[in-house]
Amino acid sequence: MIEKLAKKVVAWQVKKDHLSKKDEKLYTYAYELLIGQAVNIMIACFLAIVFHSYTTVLIFLASYIPLRSYAGGYHAKTYNMCTIVSTVLMYIVCIAAKVIPPHYIIWVNLGGGIISGILIFIFAPVQDYNKPLDQAERECYRRRSREVWTAETVLLVICYLLNARNISLAVTLGHLVLSVLLCIGSVKNKYLQKNRDTE
Repeated sequence: MIEKLAKKVVAWQVKKDHLSKKDEKLYTYAYELLIGQAVNIMIACFLAIVFHSYTTVLIFLASYIPLRSYAGGYHAKTYNMCTIVSTVLMYIVCIAAKVIPPHYIIWVNLGGGIISGILIFIFAPVQDYNKPLDQAERECYRRRSREVWTAETVLLVICYLLNARNISLAVTLGHLVLSVLLCIGSVKNKYLQKNRDTE
């Protein structure tokens, strides 16, 4: 659906001479990314309204998106599957933020911080198997993902100490979701590499 929409938009712009025909594939890919992100953000906003979790969703996205852009992780094969996975993850985050009792948030923050820190420092960046990073990019993304995680962890500690516990929890949930995607992405890449080596 997203791919078809992107192709139609680009085809219309090429027909109107707004875009060059030779760069049609590049523009189609860019529109797919843009539309995919817009759809995911709209779904997140919808879930925020349904669960009355405006702060949770906003803080989750604000902490998750920058870290995800550097750390990488699992990527779905299609944009439709990406939308489904994103929706399920956002749904789980909204439910978790509702059901975790306030007096357990400290333990979730501590446990989540330790787990996410270890996994991010070990695995990040986890690249998409079909779009590998070169050595310089890997080093840069590794450093940036660690810096972003550290800065966000300091902020969540400050928020917790200032009694903004729901904000600290949303950051921790973002880190935990990313950690899961790093593990899945790493396993997927090893599986694909093993299959390619045996061919």
